[in-house]
Amino acid sequence: METGRRKIRLFRWIGLGLLIPLPLQAGTLSFSGPRMVAALPWSDGSNAGVPSQGAEKLMVDPKGIIVLATERSLDFFSRRGRLLQTFHPLDPANNFFGYSSLESLDGGKVALLARLESPLEQRNKDNFEERAQPGARLIVLDREGKKTLDKVELDRSQPHSFYVLQDNVIASIHEDGAFEVLDRLGEKASLGPSFGDYARLAFSQDRWQSHLEKLPVYKTQKGSYHDVQNHLHRYQGAMATLLGRKFVEGTGPLAERRGRIYFQVMCDIGGRFSSAVFVEDPGEKRYGLVELIDPDNELNKTRPFTLFVDAGGNLFEGVAKKEGYRIYEWKWVR
Repeated sequence: METGRRKIRLFRWIGLGLLIPLPLQAGTLSFSGPRMVAALPWSDGSNAGVPSQGAEKLMVDPKGIIVLATERSLDFFSRRGRLLQTFHPLDPANNFFGYSSLESLDGGKVALLARLESPLEQRNKDNFEERAQPGARLIVLDREGKKTLDKVELDRSQPHSFYVLQDNVIASIHEDGAFEVLDRLGEKASLGPSFGDYARLAFSQDRWQSHLEKLPVYKTQKGSYHDVQNHLHRYQGAMATLLGRKFVEGTGPLAERRGRIYFQVMCDIGGRFSSAVFVEDPGEKRYGLVELIDPDNELNKTRPFTLFVDAGGNLFEGVAKKEGYRIYEWKWVR
């Protein structure tokens, strides 16, 4: 009788295992497999949806509302793909170089940081104020779209810094990797424990690449080739791998959340380039790699995908598909 009960319990556990998807192991950091959370319709001018160029910024708030920043508009969608409302927080008469950050605040509010200068002006450190205004513009909207805050954030010691809104904190990142906190949206707003590492590495491709090459999950293999006269030449670094995937290059910083740094990379998977997100926990020396969903190339969208990491470390991707602008989620497991 006892044996029969054990078998029943065993079958129950097996059944639960079939119902609950196992997490996708990515190095020593684990994320769930990709799950499509919404399919937003494309707009053809007669229906409300995502503009043909795709979204510049993506944000998913704690209640599951999807917010897309496109040009000067903020579009709010339900997970069923219904357009809820559209706000126009920026004056069309002013110069606009795009958004640098988009975050959710308590009470359904939304905060966005708009760049006041182009990336070219930032890179060249053009300090002629008649051609470029340093700083960033912070705007906070309530759930009805009313502005509750509209101000310019400026690092007076280094006006042409890179400005970010991270965990409800506005910070400027200097060229040498140092950073300065400029403002906080709430008394408890604070940066993550690895933000200093993020600031030091993320906005210098050389520093990040040098750091990456020292990590245990980055490997290089010696290679050789023969020239036209059949002479053998040996060189190192013929192929680099990152967590077992053929590594091509880093393509840009994404976020720092709860001590983990998210960085966009390009990998070679089966002879084709594929975008991924490399995740590093500097404190615990753990690493992960999340392979993204490829867009439908024949759509030829201006922005093929957009990424967002929420406060819990979960990764979202907005990607162009023929059936609509799809939102995928990878939940952080451990």
